[in-house]
Amino acid sequence: MKKNKNQTKENREEIEVENENDELEQRKIRSDFGVHIEEAMGEYCSSYECVVSDEHDIGMLWSFLIDDSISGFVGIEDNEEGLGIETVTIGIHLKEISDFDRDELMGILELNSELINACFTVAHIQEKVEEEPEPVFAEEGESIEYEDNEQDSEDEEITNTKEILLIQCKIPLSAFDASDFSGVVQNLMMQSDFALNQNTEELE
Repeated sequence: MKKNKNQTKENREEIEVENENDELEQRKIRSDFGVHIEEAMGEYCSSYECVVSDEHDIGMLWSFLIDDSISGFVGIEDNEEGLGIETVTIGIHLKEISDFDRDELMGILELNSELINACFTVAHIQEKVEEEPEPVFAEEGESIEYEDNEQDSEDEEITNTKEILLIQCKIPLSAFDASDFSGVVQNLMMQSDFALNQNTEELE
């Protein structure tokens, strides 16, 4: 009986060591990803900025600008509550659709069935004076509200709420190569242009 207890203790210790090793390996993968994705953005984008880091100061979410006019984001999601597979999400902010009616919005979201490994989604953004919204992740067809967890000072004033159309894709982190970043962005922009232009022609 005593031997069994010792074996159980040893098994627990082995599991703990394996978990620690797995965590260190994942941390290294994320760190390497951060280095490589910043190199890729540095070559392709006008500018970029890491906007969210984890507790180890490893980058998790970046915003970027292309030609100083096209904004987007790239980041890592652990998806612990879902499949548990870490993914890379790349998204492009397309245009404001605050004045679109329900039929127009549903018409755009229905185009998701025509996209390849991508989806349109809508973000509800509460804008403050002289403050830009941060990018967030969204599931297909999901509407998201940007939340500011910091207390607003008395001098800050919420101006209005905008609805922004996004196109984004998710790729398993293990299968993503940072050198593909520009190609993924170009593919998203090409698919969004084709789908939205086609939708406009059909409405006309």
